[in-house]
Amino acid sequence: VIRPVDILDVDGFKIPYGFYCHPGHTWVRMEEDETVRVGLDEFALRLLGPPDRIEAPLVGKPVEQDHPVINLQRGARQAGFPAPVSGVVTDLNPALRERGALAHQDPYTEGWVMRVHAPQLRRDLKRLTIGRETEAVLRKDIDRLHQLIEQTTGPLSTDGGFLGDDLFGSLPQIGWQR
Repeated sequence: VIRPVDILDVDGFKIPYGFYCHPGHTWVRMEEDETVRVGLDEFALRLLGPPDRIEAPLVGKPVEQDHPVINLQRGARQAGFPAPVSGVVTDLNPALRERGALAHQDPYTEGWVMRVHAPQLRRDLKRLTIGRETEAVLRKDIDRLHQLIEQTTGPLSTDGGFLGDDLFGSLPQIGWQR
């Protein structure tokens, strides 16, 4: 797994340049031919906190863009995330089934979820964002998160504080579903 060199930082949330992002907080990194590596972005993982496990469809199963296929589990709670592209699963990261926190620690390298052979990749990429486009989408989600926190807990600090690595764990009153 190659570590990204250039990183886009959006209010403390990092996304490597060259990664395509889905608004449902999954990412795609191009590999050879029509194969891509897929994972969950740092925003989702910091919001929900370290998962106990992350599951994806078995090798050989088809996935469809925008349909929930990645399941994050934390305790008794679950969250579904959409496939960023359509295709067939060719590989899974076996470490995430038992050590989901690995994705939380290193979402863009060791924390990848699955590889997908995506024959309609050119079509699917048109519905994803990259670089500055991703920054605009992520900034809206961060602003909505700040509003939700303020509605639930009251005003935030005026220093423009850093949103921690486990928002749900720190602020359970926000609620998992919200």
